[in-house]
Amino acid sequence: MKLAFSTVATPEWTLDRVLDFASRVDVDGVEFRTFGDDSAHFTPDPCLSSFPKIRDMCAAAGIEPACLATSISFDEPVSPPVVGRLLGDFNKSVMATRRMIEVATQIECPLVRVFGFELHGRESRRSGMRRVVERLQLACACARNTGVRLVIENGGSFPTAEDLAEIIDRTASPLLAAAYSPAVGQAVGEDPVAAINLLGQRLASVKIKDFRGTTPVQVGEGEMRCEATVSRLGRIGYNGWIVIEWDRMWLDGLAEAEHVIPQAVRAVAGWYHAAAAGKAVA
Repeated sequence: MKLAFSTVATPEWTLDRVLDFASRVDVDGVEFRTFGDDSAHFTPDPCLSSFPKIRDMCAAAGIEPACLATSISFDEPVSPPVVGRLLGDFNKSVMATRRMIEVATQIECPLVRVFGFELHGRESRRSGMRRVVERLQLACACARNTGVRLVIENGGSFPTAEDLAEIIDRTASPLLAAAYSPAVGQAVGEDPVAAINLLGQRLASVKIKDFRGTTPVQVGEGEMRCEATVSRLGRIGYNGWIVIEWDRMWLDGLAEAEHVIPQAVRAVAGWYHAAAAGKAVA
């Protein structure tokens, strides 16, 4: 596995500070949260910097760009249902994804994160799924011959590993994989260990964060079965990214990343390597 943290933990930091911190806490990479070319309020957003500069900064720090994590989703309704495909902006999310693939290519980032996301009104799951898959197929075509893959994260109306597996299988592209968040799955009753087993080779990224109730806590101190999840990844020899998340960007009053990320990195690395070595894990 490769270990990273997300810049949602460091919303006020410059990219220089993010990469310096990453080089000191023994991670392999950083997942860069982005709001795209219109971003104006998120200091470490790579879209606010020169792309060659980001490549040089990452190389100098010995840190890989793990993923470009976007807000893009493929759930926009089509209105009117048929004519809207011709006259409306049916492919807006596809074009946004294409742009983020271009950014990822320039900063040498292998993954672009997207979402499904919601069904609308009384829409059936079948109808919503079909629309998401159709757009994902077009988005995956934009990634051909770029060295970049898309990863779809669970959430909204598609919160489980089973949802991700269905979307990925129906899209039927080697350029689409899963970015699974066990905390999201567990919130709707999913067993994260069973989810890891289900996704199998579809997995490219696993997001680790912990909660006690609805309160974020240090990884391993809450109810999200983080140790069991990471240990399972170790036992199956998972070689993708494990991304530690700490939601300072979204929630006021959380501790600074310096007080949380190093301990989380040590815990995750310890669980993974112990399990990979076949040692007993409590």
